[in-house]
Amino acid sequence: MKRSACLLMIVLLLLGISACGTSQQKSPEDGMSTDTRAEEDETQSSQFDFERKTVMLNSGYEMPIIGLGTWTLNDDAAENSVYHALKSGMRLIDTARYYGNEVGVGKGIKKAIDGGIVSREDVFITSKIYGGNYERARGIIDDALADLDVEYIDLLLIHQPGADDKGVYKAMEEAVKDGKLRSIGISNYYTKEQVDEVLSFATITPAIIQNENHLYYQNTELQDYVSQYGIVIESWYPFGGRGHTSDHFNNDVILELAAKYNKTSAQIILRWHLQAGFIVIPGSSDTKHIAENFDVFDFELSKEDMQKIQALDRHERYENW
Repeated sequence: MKRSACLLMIVLLLLGISACGTSQQKSPEDGMSTDTRAEEDETQSSQFDFERKTVMLNSGYEMPIIGLGTWTLNDDAAENSVYHALKSGMRLIDTARYYGNEVGVGKGIKKAIDGGIVSREDVFITSKIYGGNYERARGIIDDALADLDVEYIDLLLIHQPGADDKGVYKAMEEAVKDGKLRSIGISNYYTKEQVDEVLSFATITPAIIQNENHLYYQNTELQDYVSQYGIVIESWYPFGGRGHTSDHFNNDVILELAAKYNKTSAQIILRWHLQAGFIVIPGSSDTKHIAENFDVFDFELSKEDMQKIQALDRHERYENW
């Protein structure tokens, strides 16, 4: 039996077949063939329920896979944008203590609830905190709840690595147990080492990592690594951010696909994010653009077209925080 097993292994190795029965060829550039990368993207996006437009988090809660980002919006603009986002069908709203617009976000949600558009349970609210330390973080969580005028926040993130992530995360975990938060996660953590540091002290595994992700910075290495923990990556700056949007919208590949699918450049880019397994939160105060950004569920990019967009990756970030 041992001799037969050895002979079989030799034959399999000569044929280039792995133990799981799959032959893979790796490219010299990134150690992974385009076909293999596409197959892994399909696995990532298979977590997404495109009918419900949600993904099941490792916390046990469903999260919408597309929503409204509110960075740079003041309270009045945030209230109006949130209301129209919910009216257009979006159910994910993203804000942060740093944005200074949680009051406006809360008012927009309340307006939609009072208008019969949604119930509180329909809306998934994300906010972020700079804690600094355990005691301060506890108070900030209560302040966020008060400004949003809600009894719980669906997802709270550490906005970026800081002096006492362990203490801040502990405060967030306690807030989950107290019913103030449902899911927790981190933002602007880009490496395996940074994630491992959080995992070393977390008793609740992060559900989400929200990072800069766009055509020219796809960071699939991190996405692949954290998938083993059921962590989903969420993209901010899906169009590259202010000052870079035009470059992304007018990329030759994106323009070609926009014409092919009879969609806008924005819709092609957002659909790519979703099929690649990234939750996406485009920001806008333009009601027409908000509705357009949500209108990405009536078409699907082909495997070949996904590969064209994947090939645009330059590993190039625009921000350093």
